[in-house]
Amino acid sequence: MELTPTMILNLALLIVPPVALVLAFWQRLARHIRWTVALTALCDVLLFWDELFYYESFGLFAVLILVQLAATGAAAFHIYNKQRKD
Repeated sequence: MELTPTMILNLALLIVPPVALVLAFWQRLARHIRWTVALTALCDVLLFWDELFYYESFGLFAVLILVQLAATGAAAFHIYNKQRKD
């Protein structure tokens, strides 16, 4: 399987927003870092609106989004719990 420019762009769009959101909230609003999961989901829907309802890519899109949200949620709640203990 060959990596196409579209696949690389989609990969970047799946990685950059959650990382940027977690880092921004971690630095500025650590108490509200739990919101990064919801904001990541909103970013995904806005960025991938056309792929969301395309019947051939819906299953792959759903799996990638669920994995991304699980990873973002784990990072956010880890940081939130760590911040609460301090």
